Amino acid sequence: MLATRASNVALDEDYHVHSTFSDGASTVQENLRAAERRGLRVLCLTDHVRRDTTWVADFVAAVEPLRGRSSVQILTGVETKILNQDGELDLPAGLDGIELILIADHQFPGPGGPVLPAEMAVSIGRGTVSGAEVSTGLVDATAAALITAAAPGGPGPAGPGGRRTLIAHLFSVLPKMGLSESAVPDRDLGRLAERARDTGAMLEVNEKWACPSARTVSAFASAGVPVVASTDSHHSSHVGVYATVRRTLDAAAGRPA
Repeated sequence: MLATRASNVALDEDYHVHSTFSDGASTVQENLRAAERRGLRVLCLTDHVRRDTTWVADFVAAVEPLRGRSSVQILTGVETKILNQDGELDLPAGLDGIELILIADHQFPGPGGPVLPAEMAVSIGRGTVSGAEVSTGLVDATAAALITAAAPGGPGPAGPGGRRTLIAHLFSVLPKMGLSESAVPDRDLGRLAERARDTGAMLEVNEKWACPSARTVSAFASAGVPVVASTDSHHSSHVGVYATVRRTLDAAAGRPA
């Protein structure tokens, strides 16, 4: 059953595509044209937000007219960083029209707020904090962020008319701190996967950052968490183009390389 779940991830979908509304080089229209050329079925147009972001309504307005002009199912998403151990998210107040919240570990979510990965690496090197404490802290913060995203009055729970949560490039911050995803204990993977399942979240396999690993994908798939493919594209030429994602999914499904 695990291999079946991992092998059924659709590669005619891309759940993480950036545009000129944040740090992408291509417009939403250019990204859609690229998706159409590659025969994609689902495209999530996604851009980075912070609490002081003011362009979300303009982003939604730019995407809305495209929906009726294409055979591609278009979704609107915003990518936000996890701020701290309590799972607070760096989100603006107005999210009308947004269908997907991508939560991401851009920095280490410390007790007092986000900490730059280089600073955490120094602390680990000095022995101020152990690698095990850091990886468990990241899991704790991500699990708390899933509750934040799904809470009534928050960004919006899964379900009809609600917003879905996607865990973006899970564990991408670990190598930046000199740590390995392989060192995350099985019990931590298991409880995070269960939290994702219970909150209706999805897990992306990210092309740009080549994460999470096949081991992590397997743990989430085994828990019943939907797994999707994403390029994290910042240019339309990369939309829907998968290489590392294919290898990760093959490994998770137990297929030979």
